[in-house]
Amino acid sequence: MDLRPPSLRRLAGGAAVVSVLVLAACGHRKAAAPDWAGSAPAGTVMALSGRAGWLIEQQAFQAYLRQYPYADQTLDLFLKKARISPARETGRISFYVLSVPRVDPDGKPSLPEFLIQLGGFKDQAGLNMAVSEAFPTEGSLPVNRQELPVHVILDVNQVHIRAVTDAQGRVWLGDLKTLTRLAMGPLGPRHPVMKAAEWTDGASPIQGFLQVRPILDGLSASVPPDLARSLPKGIESLAWSVTPGGKGTHRFDLSLTGSPEAILQVAPWVQRFMAAASAVQGGTGTAAPEILQERERIGLRCQMTADQINQALGRLALPGLSLAGKK
Repeated sequence: MDLRPPSLRRLAGGAAVVSVLVLAACGHRKAAAPDWAGSAPAGTVMALSGRAGWLIEQQAFQAYLRQYPYADQTLDLFLKKARISPARETGRISFYVLSVPRVDPDGKPSLPEFLIQLGGFKDQAGLNMAVSEAFPTEGSLPVNRQELPVHVILDVNQVHIRAVTDAQGRVWLGDLKTLTRLAMGPLGPRHPVMKAAEWTDGASPIQGFLQVRPILDGLSASVPPDLARSLPKGIESLAWSVTPGGKGTHRFDLSLTGSPEAILQVAPWVQRFMAAASAVQGGTGTAAPEILQERERIGLRCQMTADQINQALGRLALPGLSLAGKK
């Protein structure tokens, strides 16, 4: 007896061969979340991470940073003064949003809080030395019983952009007030975000995650209607990754976590992503779309064209990518 929903049975009988795996909740495909996600500060509601040289070339990413006052200026100034050439680096630049834009009771808009991380560079010690040489020290920041030197990057009105290097050698950039969030520690290995990130490709040059409810509640005016309408109450987090490939298609991973009831309700939305991917399947060496499902997690792995991936990212309120010739 075929126990799959009718929509899945139709897809399986079409041009693409679809693999649907229902996994036990006790450890299949067990993998750790990538370091950039595992080190996300407590309170992070959304994050993007990419290979440094590749990400900096993405005009859509630069435009995305400009939505957050001083973010693009902070990163640009840091790279120039520290004489860092992202094109020659293998590390990652990660952008964390810790609060979304809001309007206070007096009608004044609040500045969204962000942090930028530079980690995994081939010469992380050299990067840390460059920070010390390029930017003056101003006090310290207590994190995990350590006093981390604070380096002055930029002062504009009430905004004080600083840099600190944590115990693992990662460099963090942001407003001094936001940097104090590092003292609260990371989201933690058992956080729903980490569980979602485990089902994406940690080696991909571009990855991201979001905590669903804070995003939908805080950015309701700018969230695509399909996303707000399709994600049921009880979905907690969403993670994704894109790995550029050849033959006109690229690997796209998507994973969601939440309550068992919410996972069942969101399955049709995931299937629509898979249906779009199934149209480009076929050909030697091209893997069929794959849905993986546990009690509190559902994931999709498929091949998509660049246009389809950008449409998918747009449905997640994320910037598009230029994937031509990128691997």
